[in-house]
Amino acid sequence: MKYFFGFFVMIFLYSCAREPQPRFPVRYNYRKDYSASIYFNKKLFNLEQKLFDSIIRADSLHHYAHNQMGMHYYFLKRNDSADYYPVKGDEVRMEYGIFYIENDTIYLPEEIGVINYRVDKEEYFAGLREAVKMMKEGEEAVFYIPSYLGYGLLGDADRIPGNTPLKLHLKIHKIIPKKDTL
Repeated sequence: MKYFFGFFVMIFLYSCAREPQPRFPVRYNYRKDYSASIYFNKKLFNLEQKLFDSIIRADSLHHYAHNQMGMHYYFLKRNDSADYYPVKGDEVRMEYGIFYIENDTIYLPEEIGVINYRVDKEEYFAGLREAVKMMKEGEEAVFYIPSYLGYGLLGDADRIPGNTPLKLHLKIHKIIPKKDTL
């Protein structure tokens, strides 16, 4: 028993005599090659732009415009008397419908109904958020939206599959500016 007790005392003293060793953070190096993904997305974007260009060439009734994000659009109804475009925080009363490029219906405006949208404060797909900021009160327009501004890679998990370019029919009923912009 005396040896047993002596053995534990020696282990205890030995363990206390060492300097504590600091713990350093573990560093992980996650270097991934995204070049294949970048190539795929650029190719998809170019294919969608070619599709939009063919639609525009075939449609001689409307005057199309486009923005830097790759959206193409035309107005069905203009409001030249209004001069205010919605900004972040404004409330917009609007209705919209979403269609496939071939005009097959995804969500009808009657199905969605008239909604109140707080600009850049609510979660809607990026194409709709950008389209709202390009319109004035009382205007109606049709937008061709590339898939990355629509529902992206995954779709909406209901009716819209992933990587699907969309056609958006948007009508702005009323714009209510936020209090501090008045």
